[in-house]
Amino acid sequence: MLLLLMMLACTNQAPTDCPSCPECPDKAPAAASAAQLADWEAQLLSPAIDELRLGVQTFGEQPFGVCEGKRECDSYVGATPGLLKPGSFFVRAEVKVPSVGEGWKATFAVKCTSTDARGNHSEQDHEKTYDIKYTGKERAYRLQPLWKIQSPHPGGARSCDYSLTPIRPDGQAGEAWTGHYETPAP
Repeated sequence: MLLLLMMLACTNQAPTDCPSCPECPDKAPAAASAAQLADWEAQLLSPAIDELRLGVQTFGEQPFGVCEGKRECDSYVGATPGLLKPGSFFVRAEVKVPSVGEGWKATFAVKCTSTDARGNHSEQDHEKTYDIKYTGKERAYRLQPLWKIQSPHPGGARSCDYSLTPIRPDGQAGEAWTGHYETPAP
């Protein structure tokens, strides 16, 4: 038996009675990424889907930027106000969060460069992520204060860039809102 197997293994002839391979069936159509909706269902869900696609949006006339004041926004000075006058300020945001879904977030980041009286430079970075939620159709979710500002800054002249980045429940970041301010040396 072993001898027969060795003889068959050592032959140089290709088998002649090998059947041809059958044709492969066409691939089954890929499953749709979302269930097919009836027209009335699509019409009913369309506003919610549009809201989800927009994601977190700024809300109101003064949605993101620097406010003058310690606890309340006594005066909104803008996202990029330039050199701030002496006083207390803070960065705040008012955002509209979609009514559908949980897990919406916003990440605030700031990077400041200070120059002291001797010309030495120092940097300060800060980042924090906030959980945000829907608060109503005509009401903003307020993040205040995101960052406190004292002008003049005790560490010297200061230049700061800051941003707020909305994050969807799936972790995808949206387009950041940005700003810049400066404070003088004491």
